[in-house]
Amino acid sequence: MATVHAASEGKGLVARLLTTDFCPWANRFVFWLKEPVGWFVLATAASVIVGLYVAPIGWTLAASLAFLIAVGMVWPAIAVRAVGCGLSPDKQQVHEDDSCELRVELTNRWPLPIWGLAVEGFFDRKRELVDEADIPTVALAFVRAMAISTYRISIRPELRGRYPSGDAVLTCSFPFGIWTAKRKLKDVSPITVWPKIYPMAGETAMTGRRASESGEGNRSGRAGDFRGIREYRHGDSMRQVNWIATARSGELVVTDRCGPQRPIVQVIVDVGNESGSRDQLADRIRVAASLLANLHHSAVPLQVHVGQQCLQVRRGWDGFVQTMDRLADIPADGCVGSSNAQPLLDSVSITISSNSSGDVTVCMLDPSVHQRITDRHTHRVICRDQGLSSQLLPFWVGASDASLVA
Repeated sequence: MATVHAASEGKGLVARLLTTDFCPWANRFVFWLKEPVGWFVLATAASVIVGLYVAPIGWTLAASLAFLIAVGMVWPAIAVRAVGCGLSPDKQQVHEDDSCELRVELTNRWPLPIWGLAVEGFFDRKRELVDEADIPTVALAFVRAMAISTYRISIRPELRGRYPSGDAVLTCSFPFGIWTAKRKLKDVSPITVWPKIYPMAGETAMTGRRASESGEGNRSGRAGDFRGIREYRHGDSMRQVNWIATARSGELVVTDRCGPQRPIVQVIVDVGNESGSRDQLADRIRVAASLLANLHHSAVPLQVHVGQQCLQVRRGWDGFVQTMDRLADIPADGCVGSSNAQPLLDSVSITISSNSSGDVTVCMLDPSVHQRITDRHTHRVICRDQGLSSQLLPFWVGASDASLVA
């Protein structure tokens, strides 16, 4: 039987006092006491002294403790080496908070069942740093003897990244929990967790002052030559509604237009983390991922700056994977000392950063709208405490147009 543990909500005052390291300088001298077996060894030594100088009962205590130590260390060591373990997710890429099925295959070569196995170090990255012991990804209560057992467990990764970020290990501390035996797993299939993407209605109207010198002809847009009609999609402006065709069909129909290929849009993502909050950085990356996914879906040529690294986004699915992989590679704690790239003059750019309150700010620069340099910036603030989904859905859509069309 396989179980997945949930993280504890917090610690009380007594628990914090008992688990806080008040003398970190002494760790190198007493590190062996961090495992319970160290205290058993200390108790065994004390029992031997009692047997030598005080009373013979000390020898009995020493023998009992030695037996517990031997069983508590030998059995876990045998268990982790007698069982072969393989981990393979059903998807190679998955978004944050999406359900992912993890396939765990165990091969027990011993004629005895194994209890107390656990897999640690696979999905161990959290949004916020917590002062508590690592919780295993999978805990196996029982593995049958001389059999191959397969378990499928549903897991929701909560923070972007490539997993496992370190070594996935098979652990066992059964039967007494005084010592934990570990063995590195080799048969592990990695998985990439992309940032969470929120839906955005419509598409950007930013065009810049000049058309792009490269691109596959015209592209769909709100202005330009007439190309045809199509069904209404959520986010279309009221000005695009073809009322004559709508009256004939009885359903909303919009006019589809096309214009010259837009110039490359610069998207600058701030990956610094002065506040030290993983949650604030994670929300900023989610806003960036949502904007990039919407722009890429609208066939807008993109140039993404993540810190000092520049990424020329390819077209199609490969470009989407390229962008999401780059955002997933951003460290959970941000890039220390990273400075942002500066947008080029007379170019369309979007800069995603955070303000002093930790809310996400999106600065959009479109030279085609504002001719004066001092007035061509548009700032949008995405408040983290009001929900990202409700604020990003109408990001490109005018409130009046959306309500009138609805």
